[in-house]
Amino acid sequence: MTLSNQALEDNYMEEYSNPLDGVEDILVRQNWTYSRMNRDELYLELQGKHGIYRMMFLWNDSQEVIQFCAEYDVRLADFHYEKACRTINEINTQLWLGHFHLSVESMIPCFRYTQMLRGLSVGPEIVDQLADLIQITMEECDMHYPAFMMLASEKTHDEDQLALALMPTVGLS
Repeated sequence: MTLSNQALEDNYMEEYSNPLDGVEDILVRQNWTYSRMNRDELYLELQGKHGIYRMMFLWNDSQEVIQFCAEYDVRLADFHYEKACRTINEINTQLWLGHFHLSVESMIPCFRYTQMLRGLSVGPEIVDQLADLIQITMEECDMHYPAFMMLASEKTHDEDQLALALMPTVGLS
């Protein structure tokens, strides 16, 4: 028995009534291990170029909003808090998508992005956007990892060293 295009589309839309179902599909295709905490929360850890990122997708059904967070595996030194805030502010002015944030309680940098989906059907376009979001997040987190590692160090670094760590690079040495 074959399904018509409309039946396939209806099945797809039914399958992805929650965008986290689409995120699961992305993760399964990549063969990445994840945990679906409940209907509205999904957690995974991904290895980046420099470290591990703990990622969380949160779905708010009543507001039709998805939030994505990627937390570093690095705790910044407490005495670097003000320098870290200035660094994050500098990084955020360059970002087109999302923002970095630092909780004074944890001192762990986190990349966050929130997207409203109200009125949008959770079809292939949304799932593709979520796949792009994971890729962009990994790139941003990898790019800024060296600066956060400097701020995690107990050593004091001057502004020139930190500026150098924030410079875009091509390739790895």
